[in-house]
Amino acid sequence: MPVSFQNYDFSFQLKGRAVFVPSSDGREIGQRIKSLIETKWPFDDTFFHFLPGGHVRALHIHREQRYFARIDLQNFFYSIGRNRVKRTLKEIGIKKAEHFSKWSTVKNPYMPPSYSLPYGFIQSPILASLALLKSEVGISLRHLPDVILRTIYMDDILLSSNDLAELTAAYVAVQESIGASGFQINIAKAIPPSESILAFNCRLELGLTEVTGDRIAEFHGVARSPASVASFDNYCASVATGNRA
Repeated sequence: MPVSFQNYDFSFQLKGRAVFVPSSDGREIGQRIKSLIETKWPFDDTFFHFLPGGHVRALHIHREQRYFARIDLQNFFYSIGRNRVKRTLKEIGIKKAEHFSKWSTVKNPYMPPSYSLPYGFIQSPILASLALLKSEVGISLRHLPDVILRTIYMDDILLSSNDLAELTAAYVAVQESIGASGFQINIAKAIPPSESILAFNCRLELGLTEVTGDRIAEFHGVARSPASVASFDNYCASVATGNRA
């Protein structure tokens, strides 16, 4: 007889995106899945959402390159279905993969696949990263030439190089691998090779990273507490740390 389960309590919309709040059982199993993956599969230093410094650190390491490109994945979590989760867990030797895949997915509010990873679950970021790593996209990124610097921050892929021709070829190759792997490119946020790009509401150029003026104006467009202003100012300073004079 099938066992009834409830892996989330409710969902809500946040900035146009569905977010699911896990149930107490869902949180417990989510943490267990996350811990199992961490013991089975150490991620390399390409995945900056698992590293101290996060996206700021990811921006900084590109700063010594001349050309940059950005590829953003559309509806990242919701494009990863239950079967892909199960298959990925099996590939790294985790038992009860089908059980864990059911507890990690919800009825997709957007599109096929029917059941997908949701935003809001503890295990979603690491499962999504593992699925990306094991996909054609991960293979393509790992086989780029050494002159291409690459970083991944959740659904944002940044590429950079001092060789424009190599970067252009890499940008095309990664885009092709995204289509082959079942993911979708967010065309509105994709930026082909350029000497200056925007990522994470920051500008990235040779020797320079800075929070955009639009983001600063947006932050100060509403009343903020002194603590919030100080925190934001510190963030802006951390983004700009190490810029060339």
